[in-house]
Amino acid sequence: MQALSFRSYLAFIRFKVSFAVTFSAYAASLICRGSFSILDLLPMSGIFLLSAGASGLNQFQEKEYDMRMTRTRNRPIPSAELKPVFALWISLSFIVAGLLFLAARELWITLILGIFTVLWYNGFYTWFKRTSAFAVVPGALTGAIPVMMGWTAAGGSLLHPLPLFLAFFIFLWQVPHFWLLALLHEEDYKNAGFPVLSDLFSLSQMKKIIFGWIVAASLSSILIMIFGIVTQYFSIFLIILLNAILLLFSAFYLLISRSSSYRLLFLMVNIFMLLVFCLIVTDSLV
Repeated sequence: MQALSFRSYLAFIRFKVSFAVTFSAYAASLICRGSFSILDLLPMSGIFLLSAGASGLNQFQEKEYDMRMTRTRNRPIPSAELKPVFALWISLSFIVAGLLFLAARELWITLILGIFTVLWYNGFYTWFKRTSAFAVVPGALTGAIPVMMGWTAAGGSLLHPLPLFLAFFIFLWQVPHFWLLALLHEEDYKNAGFPVLSDLFSLSQMKKIIFGWIVAASLSSILIMIFGIVTQYFSIFLIILLNAILLLFSAFYLLISRSSSYRLLFLMVNIFMLLVFCLIVTDSLV
């Protein structure tokens, strides 16, 4: 068996991304239960393993592309630290283990959602991103479905409006998240052979498109308040304040300023999503 450093394992499973996915699922589970439960550990472990396995499998599938990109060429496979065959074995093991964790709790709907997410991410999205700059739009489903997985793992109905709103919020947030990332590493993506928005639009048009998606994500968080998902006045005030800050900065950097502070805006979009989600969870537990 090939020896890898702990840091390389974390890079291979994209630990930060897998943790964020699991966090969103656990947040939905907490909201559904209304309290903490030790019973959530097993399904959340399963969701983490599925995300880690899918991330590893994606790196196996895109190893040739990763070699061409400065941002990804030091990942375990393109850097030759991890052999592709062993990487595939690890990925599939993680995916199978994740499904077994969910099956052990007889969470069949959650398990089906997990299978669909892996197939959508590693099947459709991984292929489609090589042919279209708009692949992120259908690909954003892979970040939204874990919310539904966490909700159903806690015994909630798949058709309940609350997790649907949360999933919709994450879906809308992911598009500007990934397109800002693409702007930050545009040349890298071009060198790897991926289609980018600049193939179709001018920089001014791209900024307006991204701003539109940020506005949509902002409005979806307002809908969360309108439909009574958040009820505490303090939480409502903070969400409104976060929206105002995000929209003002987004409008300045994307519509007014000539500077290309995409990194700062990328960070702000991510912090906005995290804080809104934390406020929703806190509000539901108070």
